[in-house]
Amino acid sequence: MTKSSVDKNPQNLIDLTLDTFKTMVSQAFSGKFTAVFPKLFKSQWKTYEGQKKFFAKSSDTGCKMAGRKFCVGGNWKMNGDQKSIAEICKTLSEASLDPNTDVVIGCPAIYLMYARNLLPCSVGVAGQNAYKVAKGAFTGEISPAMLKDIGADWVILGHSERRAIFQESDDLIAEKAEHALAEGLKVIACIGETLEEREAGKTNDVVARQMCAYAKKIRDWTNVVVAYEPVWAIGTGKTATPDQAQEVHAYLRKWLIENISKEVSDSLRIQYGGSVTAANAKELAKKPDIDGFLVGGASLKPEFVDIINARK
Repeated sequence: MTKSSVDKNPQNLIDLTLDTFKTMVSQAFSGKFTAVFPKLFKSQWKTYEGQKKFFAKSSDTGCKMAGRKFCVGGNWKMNGDQKSIAEICKTLSEASLDPNTDVVIGCPAIYLMYARNLLPCSVGVAGQNAYKVAKGAFTGEISPAMLKDIGADWVILGHSERRAIFQESDDLIAEKAEHALAEGLKVIACIGETLEEREAGKTNDVVARQMCAYAKKIRDWTNVVVAYEPVWAIGTGKTATPDQAQEVHAYLRKWLIENISKEVSDSLRIQYGGSVTAANAKELAKKPDIDGFLVGGASLKPEFVDIINARK
């Protein structure tokens, strides 16, 4: 069929498109289309890119209309395998998720592409760590560019486990955040005090110090979400009361006004993290300065849907 005949007869174009579609379906059933996994991912990635643009427009509109849009992140940490991840993704895909809530899944790095292709396109995926440079001789590290290349659009930085176990300093974490933002990723920037620091009355001093490090490197806070996670409440079953959490979040708003700007204080989303469950999420979500959650263990369970819908 020549180009001129297609131009003259629109029906020819329809027939050509149908023939192409039939060929693809035939190849899919014969196994040719799925024989090489990278090709499958590449095909799905193109589809995801197109759909992502649609959801990005919807998200932008929602943010403008509703102020600080609620944001819930699930941090799977070093948990999951293909079978369990497929089950979680199926649960999220079939659930009725609050469209007024941004949802982000922090997936183990080797499963990021797998999860991206199973999750709804409206759900973002995040790396759980990234280094401060684009490439080089840094064995075991992952760059923001690599995360973006496989479909991640977020990264979690400064988590207490990175600080305590891997001895990451405030300055290093801030440098990582600066580079991740420059590379086009959105950042969940974690802060929080230990039990000893809280009992010594140093909570505000600690979170202020951690925020100061970020502020030295971050000039545009548009793509940043701060996650306040009292270390003593992470994975312990202990949770800061809604009033305790609100008190710190309110202090952070005040700190932002005094050290950055009122505009940033008004617009920056601050999540609470620390043994958030379906049982306590609704009460926490009622607090005026809590704009979402960063959820650990509960994000691996069906109850994560109820946490996402805490304001529904």
